[in-house]
Amino acid sequence: MMSNPLSSFALKPASAASLYRWGIFPLWALLTATLLFRPIIPLDETRYLSVAWEMWQRADFLVPYLNGQPYSHKPPLLFWLIHAGWSVFGINDWSPRLIGPLCSLLNLVLIRTLAAKLWPNSPIVAWTSPWFLLGTLPWTLFATATMFDTLLTDCVLVGMLGLIAASQTAARLLGWSCFALATGLGLLAKGPVVLLYLLPCALTVRFWLQTVPERWFIHLVIALSAGMGLALCWAIPAAAAGGENYAGAILWHQTADRAAGTRIHARPFFLYLLFLPLLTFPWISWRPLWRGGQWQLIKSDPALRFCWLWLLSAFLLFSLLPSKQLHYLIPALPAFALICARYSSLPQTIGKRALESLPGLLLLAIGGLLALIPSLPGLADLRWAQSIEPTWGLSVAAIALTLTLYALVRGRLPIAAIAAAMTVSICIGFFYFFRDAGSQYDLRPAANFLKQLDEQQIPNAFIGDYQGQLHFLGRLTQPIAVIQPQQAKDWYRQHPNGYLLSVNREKPERAGFLQAHREYWLAFQNADDRLKPKPHKP
Repeated sequence: MMSNPLSSFALKPASAASLYRWGIFPLWALLTATLLFRPIIPLDETRYLSVAWEMWQRADFLVPYLNGQPYSHKPPLLFWLIHAGWSVFGINDWSPRLIGPLCSLLNLVLIRTLAAKLWPNSPIVAWTSPWFLLGTLPWTLFATATMFDTLLTDCVLVGMLGLIAASQTAARLLGWSCFALATGLGLLAKGPVVLLYLLPCALTVRFWLQTVPERWFIHLVIALSAGMGLALCWAIPAAAAGGENYAGAILWHQTADRAAGTRIHARPFFLYLLFLPLLTFPWISWRPLWRGGQWQLIKSDPALRFCWLWLLSAFLLFSLLPSKQLHYLIPALPAFALICARYSSLPQTIGKRALESLPGLLLLAIGGLLALIPSLPGLADLRWAQSIEPTWGLSVAAIALTLTLYALVRGRLPIAAIAAAMTVSICIGFFYFFRDAGSQYDLRPAANFLKQLDEQQIPNAFIGDYQGQLHFLGRLTQPIAVIQPQQAKDWYRQHPNGYLLSVNREKPERAGFLQAHREYWLAFQNADDRLKPKPHKP
């Protein structure tokens, strides 16, 4: 027996189409609303906001700065977007935090547009593709983060739209213009990494199109040159303004050196393979993805070959690079969502109810594990785990049980239901996690204490590796001195009334200010707090 994927809710075709067309927007709004109870997360979000804050304070919009030093790790596009919000609304916390959600909303709009271009005769693909992306675990987790990944994903999607348009004679100029713009903005968003997503599809046009359009590679070189020229409009004056070390960092270390020789986030080659179920959850358990005859479908569908090439090339290239984080692959997730959407457009057979209910059953197991977090081996000793109440896991389990029962009764699990269940589960997770453990991630109290020290002109310094986690939160206007642990005694000798700030694995016995910080303790200590012998315990 065959069924249409949009008929699973027992709705009229027009109602089902309306649900799939518009239903993603309230779910996106729900996800965005989690910012109301989630603090600015260290270390990434606090660092990027601090970089934007220091640029703003200096009125220097060419060279990013972190704690008074040029910050060469990331280009400035995200920081410029933060500045755009501040120029309109004034300095605030909320406008920078809306950049991530707005970029993710654009992801959903662009993937729908790309799906319509890839499969113009199959509107179901365009309607369902945003649902698959919205319901993919890593994308949903990072959709509201003040980071670079959803911004880079927008650039990649525009670049892919450009390639598809460039393969059509009537839209060739527009296509290559979009590709050039995507390259330039991608370079300004996160550096040359954008080319790892765009170039494989551009260079292997014969594989997915089975022909090479006239002067394709000449146009490709021109578009790449134009995109790089756009990025160089920033990089050249920034290199001149930032000094020799900064120039070398942005013109070389962000490319070959950081890609091949970095030890930052260095992980083994097979990391992404190990986390493949997590990267593709819950759709990895979605039965139509494992339908038979896939190779024949790939051979007959150029758009499907395009998406598989995009997905697999990114997976392989990022596996080869030493630096790995799960969110590095977020710009490849639209390809996975498009593949799933294409399979969803095919007539579906009603399968065994147990197989149809597998996504719900897996989510039910996750809910059970979340409820047991305080007692799970390996987690029981963690402070955040001990603060989590079972309500989180039980809420997720209730959603999963509803999904499972629906699949068992109806014999089919709707795409929108799976995506909605995942989105709501993530929102519930954000709520309960930050309600119970959020104080360990909110560094505003420590930042305010540091600001008070500065206002009272009390000397202070940070021991170790300072990542800018307090500068924006405390609206600090001066760099904080950074020293190494062995320098502490000399520093106290020179600043007898000063405070040293350190991150400690064990809770200090004495401190002028103490705050739990993830699994550590953030402590401000004067000489008496840090150097005097600890009192003897009888």
